[in-house]
Amino acid sequence: MKCLATIATLGLLITGCQGKHASTPESSPAVEVTPTAFNPEGGPTVTFEVPDMMCEYSCVDAVKTALGKQPGVKQVKVDFETRQATVVVDQTTFNGEAAVAILVDYQFTNSKMQKVD
Repeated sequence: MKCLATIATLGLLITGCQGKHASTPESSPAVEVTPTAFNPEGGPTVTFEVPDMMCEYSCVDAVKTALGKQPGVKQVKVDFETRQATVVVDQTTFNGEAAVAILVDYQFTNSKMQKVD
């Protein structure tokens, strides 16, 4: 008898959780996401090699944060697969050696500036 009561209670709990909620897709307005283009103005870029990136999420975020804090940085794009970061810069205020130093401070010790476009 206890087993039957337990099954009935579980059945009520499960069906009670299947009701419509205010956050269901049917009742929420559609949100359109517009992708942001990287370097739409064609500004000068600097590419960094960051071979010490070992994780796709926290390492990528750390590299973006480290480089994004540098003076003269306008935009940062990190590619985990190639272990590279490309930075759109203002050449009058950007210092590549300081950017490498901050990456080393963030424990990406083998980082280096690869090319300037």
